[in-house]
Amino acid sequence: MRKEWSKAEVKLLKRLYPTASQKELRKRFGRSYIAVAVKARREGFRKALRSSMWSPQEIKTIKKMVPTKTISQIAQKLGRAHGTVAMKISDMGLKAYKIKYWSNKEDKRLKKLYPTKTAEQVAGRLGRTVLAVRLRIFKLGLKKR
Repeated sequence: MRKEWSKAEVKLLKRLYPTASQKELRKRFGRSYIAVAVKARREGFRKALRSSMWSPQEIKTIKKMVPTKTISQIAQKLGRAHGTVAMKISDMGLKAYKIKYWSNKEDKRLKKLYPTKTAEQVAGRLGRTVLAVRLRIFKLGLKKR
């Protein structure tokens, strides 16, 4: 159910919207970021141009998240645009996490290895994370002998 915006909320949104992060706005108003952004657009509010400078905390967050999170997830966490984050990751010489789909060949190898090897051993042989292997084992319904 839609919650109407009070005059006080609109006034606060006008003050906060240009510089607040998505996360701050979601928490402050108890609404999704989409709801906040739509209201801001309807009211004619705009985000302030962010400095091209990146804080040390943002750099640290990127380094921590890049191995396991997508660019979209990192951008959402930082409250920055996807393209901006992608460019920064590239500038830092980092490789963005990409979803690696399972091939038929990998599935066959997993089916062959899993009955006699641990998920950790299989992960090492397939160049996959243990979590990825365990999820695939579950999805394929594999059982130990």
